[in-house]
Amino acid sequence: MNDVKIKLIGVSNKVKPIVMIDGQRVNYKKNEFEGYDLNYQTEKEEIEVEIYRYLELKGKLWWLYALISFIVSIFGIFEPPYDKKCIVIDCKYTFKLQEQSDIKIRFQTLKSEGKCVEVETNLEMQELKNSYYVDKDLKKRWAILLAFKIVCWVLILVLVIILISKLI
Repeated sequence: MNDVKIKLIGVSNKVKPIVMIDGQRVNYKKNEFEGYDLNYQTEKEEIEVEIYRYLELKGKLWWLYALISFIVSIFGIFEPPYDKKCIVIDCKYTFKLQEQSDIKIRFQTLKSEGKCVEVETNLEMQELKNSYYVDKDLKKRWAILLAFKIVCWVLILVLVIILISKLI
């Protein structure tokens, strides 16, 4: 049995990625040092670790999802905010394991496009992908969604004013 300990360092709360090991999503827990820990056990000699970020605005029916969540969250009051930076993370590595394997994945400051993570380990590894970028289509969708929310709030405000003026 091979024990794999993965530490994610430098992950912000707004840009929490999804971690997949051999095609299965794994959960990680926050530690006391503002990082995240992940323990994984496997019989395999080699694993594939994939780190990516799923954005709701990327789907085909993004507008329907956004509309339903806007209404259900009482017109956006209880809706978690979308990330206006629209950063897409895409990393994939393969690691040859030992009995005790320690992997540190350090996220770079996401300011410009380029490499997303830096991996520190004593294992033999192969980097398949390591990039992040700002998706311009998602930025446009985010702007459309923001404009829609502003128009809805203005309409709601106008309707409330009309309703109050009729009652008085």
